[in-house]
Amino acid sequence: MLTALRNRTIAAAFTAWTAAVRARRVLASLGRPRLRQLDHVTIPVTDLAAARRFYCDVLGGAFLMEVDAAALARFGRPPAPDDGDGTFHVSLYLGGATRIDLFLQRDGQRAPLRGHPHHAFRVTPRDLPRFQARLRAHGVPTEGPLQLGFPGQASLYFNDPAGNLLELTCTGYARPIPVRPPDLSGLAWTP
Repeated sequence: MLTALRNRTIAAAFTAWTAAVRARRVLASLGRPRLRQLDHVTIPVTDLAAARRFYCDVLGGAFLMEVDAAALARFGRPPAPDDGDGTFHVSLYLGGATRIDLFLQRDGQRAPLRGHPHHAFRVTPRDLPRFQARLRAHGVPTEGPLQLGFPGQASLYFNDPAGNLLELTCTGYARPIPVRPPDLSGLAWTP
């Protein structure tokens, strides 16, 4: 009980601190041009249909649109070269205002077993084990939860079907977990 209270207090302090940093940034940029928010992130995938199923059905994303040959024609754009490699994509939202664009890219994936780059999504402490169970039910190996930061911080790592490293993170996690970096060697899987 004391650990849970301590971790929630640390999480609240961290949230307040980051809010203060953001407020100072806004105040310091008054009258000057400034970046408002992260509009979108692109993630390379090798199979658009498999990526859409994973990000929508497993992670709970909301499908926005698919840009394929038919969409390009509707937009008045010329056909995509290389069978859509680097052009065709699925757009969706996972949480917040940042759009996720899953781009067909048959090569150029990140090196396996490297921790960066990766994409991290914030969840509640209650939802972290629920997501882990959901991922495992879909045959997705996970690593964690692990504490990499202050007490109460927790991270869960896994790969999408194309091998992109993803992280779910939260603050205020009360359960005891290992304090160590992730071992990424067991995260490869085939949908």
